[in-house]
Amino acid sequence: MIRFARVRIPFVFVIWLAVLGCQKHPQGHPVIDDFRAVERTTLQTFNGLLAQQRSNAIDELGLADAIDKEVLPPWREMRARIDAADVPPDERELYVTLRRYVAERQTAWEAYSAALRSPNDTVGKPHYATYHEQNAAADADAQKLGEAFRKL
Repeated sequence: MIRFARVRIPFVFVIWLAVLGCQKHPQGHPVIDDFRAVERTTLQTFNGLLAQQRSNAIDELGLADAIDKEVLPPWREMRARIDAADVPPDERELYVTLRRYVAERQTAWEAYSAALRSPNDTVGKPHYATYHEQNAAADADAQKLGEAFRKL
């Protein structure tokens, strides 16, 4: 339970940044609309799972399983669509940031799941380090995305 408490607050902050930063999203951008929809539902799913773990409805292994089965698959599918998208020349920088954010968030969740599955803190420590590094990078890019979306 202690391991979980160390990582809860950054996710709440990321969600706040993503929602606040993307309130005015561009119209007529199907890839960005898809991203926003998947991001919203995926973050809601993840937060719901965290609430279940906090209320002891699921344990750490249950949380890791749920992340792997309910959070990561739609995120990976959305990432593949973004990676395959044709990028308008005037939006190249936006898509660089978007692709980086999506990759960072995915890596953070994968590392978090691996850390939760670790048999002890020593084994989990490198996974938590990766999680914290990628989560911080995703936080920064979420803010940049919000700014870029407002400019569209």
